[in-house]
Amino acid sequence: MARANVTVVIDDQSYVIPGSESGSLTRAGFPSQYRLINVVGNTADRKRGYMQIGSLGEWLQRLTNSEPIASGETPDGNYHTTNVAGGTGSRWPYGPTGDWKNEWWACHNYLQYGGVLVVGGTGEDYNTTSGYNTLKDKQIPLDVVFGVTADQSSVSTIASVRGDCIAVIPDATYGLDADSATFSGTQDEFNISVFGMKKHLNVNRNMNQNTQEGLNSFIETNCAADVAGCIARTDRLSDPWISPAGFKRGRILDVVSLIDNPTDSQMDTMYGNKINPIVTFPGEGTVLFGDKTGASGTSTLSRINVSRLFIYLKKHVGAAARSILFELNDATTRASFVNATNGLMENIRSRRGVYDYKIVCDESNNTGTVVDANQFVADIFVKPTKSVNFIKITFTNKNTSDTLT
Repeated sequence: MARANVTVVIDDQSYVIPGSESGSLTRAGFPSQYRLINVVGNTADRKRGYMQIGSLGEWLQRLTNSEPIASGETPDGNYHTTNVAGGTGSRWPYGPTGDWKNEWWACHNYLQYGGVLVVGGTGEDYNTTSGYNTLKDKQIPLDVVFGVTADQSSVSTIASVRGDCIAVIPDATYGLDADSATFSGTQDEFNISVFGMKKHLNVNRNMNQNTQEGLNSFIETNCAADVAGCIARTDRLSDPWISPAGFKRGRILDVVSLIDNPTDSQMDTMYGNKINPIVTFPGEGTVLFGDKTGASGTSTLSRINVSRLFIYLKKHVGAAARSILFELNDATTRASFVNATNGLMENIRSRRGVYDYKIVCDESNNTGTVVDANQFVADIFVKPTKSVNFIKITFTNKNTSDTLT
């Protein structure tokens, strides 16, 4: 018989909030297809079909809250059915598990960059068909939308239908096979295709030791959410018409390693196919190394910064145009619109967004026929600034006696 003894067990259910960047006003939409709102949302979120998260700390608190989940839902789908979170299921301490795990981590990774997150999903009372329908509503302001595990064509459709935000989507291999990387989604100026899958730490900031999820393994998440985060960072540090790629604004956070770090030749092939690779450079870090959209290469809209410039213009010039609805179509109204738009364009030019512009809004395009039809016409010609994609440096070897001029 064993001797008398006392057993003390420490059940560590704490989590560590990883460092995140300071707040950005950029709003990213994420359409959930795996009941993410039903698991970590509250009753109000489920009724309206979306939830808004303002920080990484708030997102982690959602994982540990004890409010009942939607009726009939099992938060993990597969594992840990023992009730632990307020009698509602295993949101915590097991962390995100089952079919909603990848979506939860994608949202987590985006929030590390300081942006605002809007998760659209299947609502309990409203929006019961699809989370995508929720985010197509332009009454919910968005700057970017991203996908991770769901149907990429649907994520792509949100941006194309709205026309006021840009979609970041994984390539067809989800960043797993650089040789087979293929553009997914709609090939237009509203879509960005990304190659990259990263390994990172779990909520305890160590390796995942849950045997159901894989002993001593890192979390693996597609980097589309990180690229959306780079866009939020770019808006905070500079402006939407600045490229989010490169070592200044395109650095990827919380990377242990990439699943497949592409070679030079693989990156060349990807870029030719409008796919932006995530690349780890030894000693320099992991970065977004491309800024192409899905638009035709013959158009300047094939670059992220130019596409986002015109999205910015549509939003702000559109607001100026709404202010003259139902006003008289005469020289005074036209001059008012030109002055307001000219101020906006001058501000953008001073902040390096355009090389030049011209606004035409007078009798030449507001003819008698146009006026009689109760229409108002303005033509704005823009020369957008371009990002540097190719650098050529020539070194010339000279003799000691030569004169350098």
